[in-house]
Amino acid sequence: MHSLLHCHFESALRALALTQPQKLRPLWKTYESEKYQTLTPGQRLTLLWRTVMGLSHGEDIFTENTFREIVRRLLLEMTESDVEHVDLRIGPSTGRWKWMESATDGLDVFREELHDYTSLSIAFLAGINMNRAQTEVDAIFDTLTLDGSLTAQIVGVDLNFLPNDLHKFDRYVSTLRKLQADGLKINIHLGELFDNELSRYVLSQIIPDRIGHGVLLLRDQTLVDAIRDHDICLDMCPTSNTLLGVTDWTRVSPASHALKLGIPVSINTDDPVLFGTTIARELCLAGLSDPEQEQVAAYSRKYRYDGP
Repeated sequence: MHSLLHCHFESALRALALTQPQKLRPLWKTYESEKYQTLTPGQRLTLLWRTVMGLSHGEDIFTENTFREIVRRLLLEMTESDVEHVDLRIGPSTGRWKWMESATDGLDVFREELHDYTSLSIAFLAGINMNRAQTEVDAIFDTLTLDGSLTAQIVGVDLNFLPNDLHKFDRYVSTLRKLQADGLKINIHLGELFDNELSRYVLSQIIPDRIGHGVLLLRDQTLVDAIRDHDICLDMCPTSNTLLGVTDWTRVSPASHALKLGIPVSINTDDPVLFGTTIARELCLAGLSDPEQEQVAAYSRKYRYDGP
């Protein structure tokens, strides 16, 4: 049994895969395009998600029935993959799911469908994508700071951004510190889409409870020491890193390297539908020995978040 600590819900993509799977062909072709091969990891991820948003824009598929079915399929996917726990990144705003009055309506569906899954638990993290427009980021933080019914049902926030979004991080870092002081966990994506100088700056402003990816951080001794000193688990995602061009896990195992440095690691699927992967494939690609896999499984249990 395994615990997933870095997994995105991908509700729009899952809705398309359920209702209009034929529309996903342009997305799969993106990976093979000449343009994709010339882009940086951050540019590749931006292109992928713009493609997803373009495919789903204006579609009348985001109904309560669709949402409930993709939740059911996610839970089945987890149990068939021998996953016992998921720290799941969700959107804190209703967005395209217009039937929801608030994000808690979506969480209610999860809890109803989870009722029959006694061997599976889920803790929810609010995903904050700072690539969004400032007004959208402001609205997300308003939801987190003003909607007590939502924060009572989540365990923390999961933050990602690109270098051009640093001013948005600076705008809300004090809010993030307060949320953390109030008991919410803070996960930040680092060591993936930008250099270590920026990661050092972020870690000088706030110490996250866990770090998403973190593979590039291992090249900087100062960052290695900080991660180890603060007992931060790196939630690594081999297929995502390889397809985005961050690190080729078919040639080297950052997870094995981190373990040798005394840094806790978990292995995860990131965006499993977008990258077409499962936890079994991730563990295979991770290039770990049997003792290392056992160590990673133990870390995934130790560092996962219990639900509220």
